[in-house]
Amino acid sequence: MKRLLTTCLVVLVAATSAWSMDLRQGFGKYRFGETCQNLFAGPSFAVERARPIWNAQLQMFGLAYDPDVVAQSPFILRYDKDEKPIFDGVPLNRVYYGCDKNTDRFSLVVLVHDLLAVRQLVEKTTAQLGPPTNTTMIQTIWALPDLYVQIDQVYMLIYDRRAGKI
Repeated sequence: MKRLLTTCLVVLVAATSAWSMDLRQGFGKYRFGETCQNLFAGPSFAVERARPIWNAQLQMFGLAYDPDVVAQSPFILRYDKDEKPIFDGVPLNRVYYGCDKNTDRFSLVVLVHDLLAVRQLVEKTTAQLGPPTNTTMIQTIWALPDLYVQIDQVYMLIYDRRAGKI
């Protein structure tokens, strides 16, 4: 009986870990497309002043702090002050959850990491999504029909194209 219980626990933990890092579904326990008001509420959540901006010409995201530019972003970023985030075994500094201003739907994740984590993040993302569609010295990008992922020296952005429209 003890062996069966242990086996069930191991299977449950493995299934939970595998789901939590399925980038096509969301990040951790948060699923893309859900209402942010329900997901990111509570005393440990705060609103970040930076906002992601989509550059249509370069076909990539950037983070802006300038109030005039921030006002143009379709997103609001929220974060859990108490969260100790990890992406598939890679420790992160912070995770920002992006919510569409108009629909209040969760569609974007911004992972803040250090430079030493870039190689691991690219390897783990490649294992899930296949080879990147574009690689430069500074960025690795997966521009897929349902998902856009961008990894640079400081940020990893995951954008669900089904839950949001940029």
